[in-house]
Amino acid sequence: MLGARIRNWGFWASDRFQGSPIGKHCEDIETQLALGTQPTDRLEALLRYAVKHTPFHTGRRGFGSLQDFPVINKTVIKAQYEAFRSDAFLDTRLHVMRTSGSTGIPFAVLQDPDKRRRVLAEVICFGRKAGYQVGDRFIYTRIWAPINRKPWHAALRDNMIMFDISSLDDARLESLGTLLRTDKNIRCMQGYPATFGPLIRHLEHRGDGPEAFHLRTIISISERLSPQIREALRSRFGCTVVSRYSNQENGVLAQQCPDREEFHLNTASYAFEYLKLDEDLPAGPGERARVVVTDLFNRAMPMIRYDTGDVVIRQPSAACGWATETLSEVEGRRDDFIYDTKDRLLSPSMPALHFWPFTELKQFQFIQEAKGQYQIVLNGAHGHYRDEVFVDLAKGFLGLDASVSVVHVDQIPVLASGKFKAVMSRYKPSV
Repeated sequence: MLGARIRNWGFWASDRFQGSPIGKHCEDIETQLALGTQPTDRLEALLRYAVKHTPFHTGRRGFGSLQDFPVINKTVIKAQYEAFRSDAFLDTRLHVMRTSGSTGIPFAVLQDPDKRRRVLAEVICFGRKAGYQVGDRFIYTRIWAPINRKPWHAALRDNMIMFDISSLDDARLESLGTLLRTDKNIRCMQGYPATFGPLIRHLEHRGDGPEAFHLRTIISISERLSPQIREALRSRFGCTVVSRYSNQENGVLAQQCPDREEFHLNTASYAFEYLKLDEDLPAGPGERARVVVTDLFNRAMPMIRYDTGDVVIRQPSAACGWATETLSEVEGRRDDFIYDTKDRLLSPSMPALHFWPFTELKQFQFIQEAKGQYQIVLNGAHGHYRDEVFVDLAKGFLGLDASVSVVHVDQIPVLASGKFKAVMSRYKPSV
């Protein structure tokens, strides 16, 4: 604990020495989120800046509102990359944030120094909400390769354990479990649900309970955390578990309430819109919608009305009393949605809802190959469950005329980014 306290003190002492740029951002975020409102002048200032300094937006000089700007996405930005760069930062050293390309469209976003400080402040503030403090020892489970692995001194500074999950076989899961049991200073575990599911199964077989661990919080990132896995983590580790909704391009967009399922949006840093799935018109509360983000702090590459590719469901108000905008669900990427045999849209969480009770399963992957054609890939089912059980379950939500095949494997690999696609769709219905 002493090491964590020293790191915390050192971090904030260094920030104060530099004029408290991160501390001031933290104060602003916490103030705005507590108020539950967004200063309109912040959005107005960003829009005026963009039309003055970025070629892509100069044609909007006479804008009347945010809706006068076009909705953009990765493809649009990549096609006109230089037009999105601000001429005010052409001679400034910028931070480059690269997306993993798990969606099939890798690209890089430029961020100015103040935007980088804002992102760090977002991580700090939302970490506090989950029970994490700067300096706490934490374990980060993902694929660690030479391209993303931090130098040893950076990991030591951050009090971080980089745990590689390139393989999730029994030996690797045992290594992770042993680390969590023996290192009594680990307060936080951060990673993907694809890691947490197999880890829970492993710990269940060992009989490990909350008394074996010392975690204060678990932060799930990048993929949808199902309610079943979230509850299993709470029960197994006896700590707070939240899902964080963020992306590389912007930062922390929202985080799950520690006590409820809803997500609290980061309206201190972003303006959010919710548009219908197939047209740029507002979607109502309770309706599936594309989330479109305007980043209020990135001046190097202003991202205005950026379609993240994610589908969410907005709710009218927060259930817990915290006066922020909230989402009842972050369903995942639109490209991962599946369709039943009648071409009706289904949430990518549907297979997990039905397959989670099969406790001998180590991993599963659900793939839609074409209209009415599906494949279920299973790791750990052989010798425990009949294929027909999974086929019948799938037909229950897909349609009795669905063609469903089952494949057994010893390991379902994660992507190079460290993410794991539990649901994949190779089919897009004709409009």
